[in-house]
Amino acid sequence: MTNKPTEPKPAEKKGSSIIAKLLALLIALVLMLALPASLLAFDLWRVVFNPPLIKALLTDEVVNSDLIPIALEWFSDQRAQQRVASGEALTGVDEPDIVLLMSFLDRDDWRAIKKEALTDEFLTHLVSVTVDGTYGWIDSAGRVPQITWDLKPFVERVNSEHGVNAITIAYDNLPPCKQEEIDDYLYRLSLVPPGTEILYNLCEFPDPWHEDQVTDYVNALFAVVDNIPTEFALTEVLAGVADQGGVGPEALKQQLRLIRLLGGIAWALPLVLVLLVVALVVRSLPSLGRWLGVPLLVGGLIALLPALAYKYVITNVLAAGLLSETPDLIRPEVVRIIGRVADAIFQPLLIQAVVIVLVAVVLMVLQMLTDRKNPKPAKTA
Repeated sequence: MTNKPTEPKPAEKKGSSIIAKLLALLIALVLMLALPASLLAFDLWRVVFNPPLIKALLTDEVVNSDLIPIALEWFSDQRAQQRVASGEALTGVDEPDIVLLMSFLDRDDWRAIKKEALTDEFLTHLVSVTVDGTYGWIDSAGRVPQITWDLKPFVERVNSEHGVNAITIAYDNLPPCKQEEIDDYLYRLSLVPPGTEILYNLCEFPDPWHEDQVTDYVNALFAVVDNIPTEFALTEVLAGVADQGGVGPEALKQQLRLIRLLGGIAWALPLVLVLLVVALVVRSLPSLGRWLGVPLLVGGLIALLPALAYKYVITNVLAAGLLSETPDLIRPEVVRIIGRVADAIFQPLLIQAVVIVLVAVVLMVLQMLTDRKNPKPAKTA
């Protein structure tokens, strides 16, 4: 005689069903919030931890945009303001001041100088080495990124006719000398022995001093370039400031590794929640729409909000917070670059959110059609 397995009593079945539904409801509520958060984390990971994408974006900005000319224009503007505020006199300076000369330049001048002094290949090298060194450091045992810039091509280019052309561009922005400035120069010249070099006033001298003045500036530039090393180990600079407080490089590396790991698997959380709901309560197509339609719809709509409003939000947050102390001249360029990165993050999020909303709508429509086709029998008294 064999014992037949005892079947659960109706009350036990009903109790288990209620528990499963309550648990499924709780998971569905979590899904509504986890879905947009996971999508955003995944899209952020997909961009931030994508070295080729970041390298291509930064290279395009450095090579083709006005980022460098604008930064140098700001430097020129600051130097000009300092010169006026301090009432700097050139008397006593023993060599032409290239920095003072730069204070006369505007953005168009810096564009032309950039074209003369900085080749696309050199700028691409700077970005490539920096990006590769930074991302390589995350997985390395090194304390700081290994980044060394090869400055030899830059030194060779500036030490050629291109450097002369750059000085000419700058020199042409000097205002013509007034007679009192020429008289000041001649007076200072009369106070020193013959053959002694005297710095020209910061204006464009006429003949017979014109050619000698230009030569002085060219020689000053070459003297500056002679002090530039052929290699610049950014690693050593970073190591020198690594212990100046704040989050140390090793702690930062561990944080980046954790963020990268979590971002890479963020997509799995909504999937796990969906499978749990299916396993607990979904037994038919109508129940699939009933239990997943609304959570997916709400989650998709929440994900749509940042995807549609990110430009406005980012611009205002940056202006009021992180970039509030950034110079007005540079701020629009920085916002634009950050906007490009945000586009790479939020535009895919917009597509993902729309697809999820459409899937949710389809599930809910199928549920309604099935319920109409197979209405529940009315309860009899």
